[in-house]
Amino acid sequence: MYQSTYYVDKTTDTFADVLLAYGVASLLERIVQANVGTTTVRVQDAGSVYAIALEDPIKAGFEEIEWFCDLPFIQTSKKKEVPDGWPGLLVDYDAEKERRSAYFAARAQLSKEARRPGATVDEFPELAAVEALAPRADWEILAQINQMQALSAYSKVLTAWYECRVCFADVLRLLLALFATTPNDIDAALETWKSLGKKHGITLTNVTPVQVLNPAMGKGVNRPKADRADLLGNPDSFWPLEFLKFWGMRRAGVPRLVKPPKPTPGRPPADRKTYVLRPVNITLDTHDKVCRLFNRSLCSSTAVKMDVLAALRYTDTFLNQWLAGQLADVRWGEEPGDYVAGTEVAFYKDMGNAVAVLNISEICLPRWMKIENEEQGHAYRAMLEEHRRVADSLQEKSADEYRLLQSYRDFLSGHDLKAFFDFAAGYAQLTMSRMDKGQWAPRFTTTNLEVLIMGHDEKLRPILDNPGFQNIAAAIRRSTVIPQYFKAKGQKGPYEVRYGLGAELLRQAAYPDRFIQALSDFLHDYDRETMQIYERYKGNPPVRRPRVTTEDIQQVVELIDTYGSQTIANLLVAFGYAREPREAEDQPETETTETEAEEE
Repeated sequence: MYQSTYYVDKTTDTFADVLLAYGVASLLERIVQANVGTTTVRVQDAGSVYAIALEDPIKAGFEEIEWFCDLPFIQTSKKKEVPDGWPGLLVDYDAEKERRSAYFAARAQLSKEARRPGATVDEFPELAAVEALAPRADWEILAQINQMQALSAYSKVLTAWYECRVCFADVLRLLLALFATTPNDIDAALETWKSLGKKHGITLTNVTPVQVLNPAMGKGVNRPKADRADLLGNPDSFWPLEFLKFWGMRRAGVPRLVKPPKPTPGRPPADRKTYVLRPVNITLDTHDKVCRLFNRSLCSSTAVKMDVLAALRYTDTFLNQWLAGQLADVRWGEEPGDYVAGTEVAFYKDMGNAVAVLNISEICLPRWMKIENEEQGHAYRAMLEEHRRVADSLQEKSADEYRLLQSYRDFLSGHDLKAFFDFAAGYAQLTMSRMDKGQWAPRFTTTNLEVLIMGHDEKLRPILDNPGFQNIAAAIRRSTVIPQYFKAKGQKGPYEVRYGLGAELLRQAAYPDRFIQALSDFLHDYDRETMQIYERYKGNPPVRRPRVTTEDIQQVVELIDTYGSQTIANLLVAFGYAREPREAEDQPETETTETEAEEE
């Protein structure tokens, strides 16, 4: 019991295990702080278990700690009962809801400039009164508990925890013994609790595990052996485990409402997603600093886009805190994925009178950004912001854009360049279409594309450094996105816009001979048109573009022989439809901002 490492078994392979691990870590942190003093608590993925490592072991005398509870009791108009003498935090849910509504009503009265991300009180003094109404940081968790019919279970476990104040040392001793070994002996803990509860008149033993905390559990036949099917009912769980999971949700859970892809008549469905940060090896201090800012930055969005933005936002927030020197335990040569694997996600579908779990998944953090120095860290942050702008511009109401978001999510979760190339190819066509319609079309820059490619595979560097590759990619750019950009601005140049060029090159990419032929045909037309325009304007065309030399073509053919036609085709299209850093995007971005959603 007096040790420095405790264990939480992985029993469900869902975020229920993660929540329990963070709940146990939070409990141990409170005990150690009272028993030893300030210390470091680390949560580690140790395969079949989560290990909670303490810098200083728990020592004899911890039993003298006074009763505590970091979870607030939630009081609503329908459930006002609070245990007599409750000394802990108390939240008036209805008052907080009204305050939140007032906040969004006040924000709606602000000017567009004052509502933009990054606006300060110094610039807009009227922001001070609005920010004074800002909702609680834990509002989404409170709303989730109340709206997903988990308030009764929440109140039960908090009441039981409060009743344990008469035997608090014994309860702490029981929990320390439970998590001191693996596998966790829950049966022994139950027997100990039954005698303890009987002695002190505490009747609660088991509670129904709610889907807010246990997405894989629900009403049904829950038996280890399929010997009968007439006992339809809810499973049971030892109540301290559910208490610790609720604590873990407050520490590592980020629930959000899901916006419908298209406007719906009447009240939109209250679909939800819960993101829980799955640790690899992280201290609670580092986790808290990053998670707090991540929770502020993630706004509600449509289902797939929010998955993408969650991964990008968390990674960027982690890098921001790292580069600001706020994370004491991170080291150069590592990456955010060495500390947090990603987010465990549950999608809850609003069925009217009930909520059903529609999907359980995991979104990984990018594992291709090892940070060797501060300059590299800033380069990755610039790349992440660029990717966020691209992802944020896609709308799930369009089938094509929905598929693009799915491809990008596959790229993030699978660390697979092929998925990114599929995304880049589809996004190239969308970019041309948007430009033709005069719509905002953010593009990747060549420098940030190089950062991404090199983060995945250093062996591809000779391709990107090859002058022939660079010149032919530039020729593709000067035949597609650049003339299309000026055409959309009413400044049509002398050169033809080559629609469908990227798609044609990729269609032939599986066959080296056909790809070389298709590329040669394009380059032949490119040089012919360049010379015709040069002669038409007597050597002084309004827009000059360099020719492609036979040496450029020869170098690319050699690259095809070395790396394969599909790799070269994918890279040419990705870089050909990207923009050079010196090319400005002068169309304003429509920032995604948080809006109020209807909630009960």
